[in-house]
Amino acid sequence: MALESAADFSSYVDSSVGFGITGTFFEVQSVLWDSRPGLIDTWYDIDSGASQNISLIMDEDYFAIEGNSIAAEGYQPRATLKASDAPYISHQDKLLVNAVTTDQGNVIKPETTYLVVEVQPDNVGMLTLVLEEAA
Repeated sequence: MALESAADFSSYVDSSVGFGITGTFFEVQSVLWDSRPGLIDTWYDIDSGASQNISLIMDEDYFAIEGNSIAAEGYQPRATLKASDAPYISHQDKLLVNAVTTDQGNVIKPETTYLVVEVQPDNVGMLTLVLEEAA
């Protein structure tokens, strides 16, 4: 018996009752063979250029890599979403995250476009995307 159901996953990313915000992901590759040597997309609809509105949870984990004399520090944006909302998402797809605002309309974080650099499925229904801001 599963510990979490599809309804649980939906409530996690729901912006009205959970922690979710909205965004749009865009499949950007347009050919079966993409520009990465030796890689081929094996899903039927992957990288078709389609876009889809999704709900997701954004997080920006702090990291520090210790060096010999000084540490490199920064933030790594990550998005968590239902795997069923983006079953064909892959590396280099774009994710447009809508602005995060208060109830009064004040912008906390502006609309931002990211590139997907890593896709981490949890094999129970959720995905974590490691992102970097698009130039």
